[in-house]
Amino acid sequence: MIKNLLNIIRWPNLMMLAVIQTLIYLRLLDSQQTILRLPLFIILVLITIILGAGGYVINDYYDVKIDRVNKPDTIIAGRVWTLSKVKWVYFILVGCGAILSVFLAFELGLLAYIFIYPVAVIGLWYYSFALKCKPIIGNVWVSVFCAGVVAIIVLPDIFLHHTAQVRIELWYYVAFAFLSTWYREVVKDIEDKQGDESASCRTFVVKYGVKAGKLFAIALGVSLLASLILWDESQANKWIKLGLNVIQGLTIASMAFVFWAKNNTYYHHASNVIKLVMALGTFVLLLY
Repeated sequence: MIKNLLNIIRWPNLMMLAVIQTLIYLRLLDSQQTILRLPLFIILVLITIILGAGGYVINDYYDVKIDRVNKPDTIIAGRVWTLSKVKWVYFILVGCGAILSVFLAFELGLLAYIFIYPVAVIGLWYYSFALKCKPIIGNVWVSVFCAGVVAIIVLPDIFLHHTAQVRIELWYYVAFAFLSTWYREVVKDIEDKQGDESASCRTFVVKYGVKAGKLFAIALGVSLLASLILWDESQANKWIKLGLNVIQGLTIASMAFVFWAKNNTYYHHASNVIKLVMALGTFVLLLY
């Protein structure tokens, strides 16, 4: 039961979310000045983890047909767990997150904060239900969520016009999170084209073809590279600049895999390189 739960909620991804938020809080936000005190920050991280877990669970609930083609040996929804059980796990997660989000909003004295959680829950549900198979908008919504994981840390200070302690690098990282996620999502859509087609899932790649998908992915890779160069140019620390230069090189390498791709192995390698780019971009924050 526990093993299946950890697998369906993608626990390594959730731990990475927690690491990202912790680095943002400690490195790009003045934790002594922010109104988001450490106990409240921990609650916010828990809410984010629960929200992400619920998003993965409901995504698997609606993706049963696609996953039976793309990953038949590892799916849990509809194979190990009944769809009814998957749905109940989702409702329990959403309920726990709702309780914590109301408590956090009252502790911060920000009632407007209460509405962020239901908007995020509905957005992730609607993505899994309808948007995932829509060209462009589905990928954009996932990217917005990933960038929002970063921005949510500073929203209490922004709402209360208390932004002096927020470092400019945070916004470079928000752009990095958004573009790197969108880039990887498009590459994954190319890799998963067969399963998406079998489920009548009209992603950009299914609708316009692999060639168009490759060009779109490379365009996003170039946009990501440009954002990394801008981030690099704003820095004086030589170690941060070196880290960003390594990430730029890996971004170029991922685009080469996409450009020269002959089969799904190339796209899989490209996707893994982009994951490495995303991880290294996060750990650059340790240098601040």
